[in-house]
Amino acid sequence: NLEEDDFEPFFEEIETQLGDKKIILFGSYGWGDGEWMDAWEDRCYDQNIQLIEKGLKINSTPSSKELEECFELGVRFANS
Repeated sequence: NLEEDDFEPFFEEIETQLGDKKIILFGSYGWGDGEWMDAWEDRCYDQNIQLIEKGLKINSTPSSKELEECFELGVRFANS
């Protein structure tokens, strides 16, 4: 699930306004395999929100390579 205390209420408030917007999902996790991202993607697809690509999941603190992936994701998002 999305972080229930802080992010979930924020996302619930805006998700109905995202139908005509391009978005990208990203985040980190400390346990499990980041299954919350799969659920978040499904939720966006169910709401017909335009995901420009599959979300980026990073376990714990990002490595240098993962930081580069984050940067490249931002570039692709900006160019979409």
